[in-house]
Amino acid sequence: MNDPLYLAAALAGRFEGLRLQPYICPAGYWTIGYGNRALADGTAVGPHTKAITETDANEMLMATMASLQEKLRNMIIVPLSAGKEAALLDFQFNLGTEALRGSTLRKLLNAGLYVQAGAQLKLWNHIHKDGRLIVSPGLTARRRAEWLLWSGASASDVMSEALPLNPGRLGRVKETS
Repeated sequence: MNDPLYLAAALAGRFEGLRLQPYICPAGYWTIGYGNRALADGTAVGPHTKAITETDANEMLMATMASLQEKLRNMIIVPLSAGKEAALLDFQFNLGTEALRGSTLRKLLNAGLYVQAGAQLKLWNHIHKDGRLIVSPGLTARRRAEWLLWSGASASDVMSEALPLNPGRLGRVKETS
């Protein structure tokens, strides 16, 4: 597997998990599938959104990744390996296009400073809790997986490293309470 879209989707799926019913993600947004905030038709996910199928979730994830890839390619002016592009796509899926656009990571990358840009990935591992920024073990693991892809590790090595967070296959459905 050397296609950045599939690499990024596999990584996102591994860390996001799959929920077929709408739920509120840790950032406080209504989401469904692998963390999508909108359905395939663009409708925002909300508490009354109907359940989707695993096929729907996979299609939405790939469509989202394709849309993000177009935006990514418009803001990055240096060549990217498949691993680097996949790492950035997962980062962008998780944090948003605007976070990437305004980041030091993007500025360093566009200056051709690949090593320094890759090091920036690991800095984005905090969440807001009770008015404070705290390190998130989940984001730390995700940023490490992105960094491994960035650094040229094989997809199988990255996925096996990410396994402790969400064992099982990409399409495994999380139980909802």
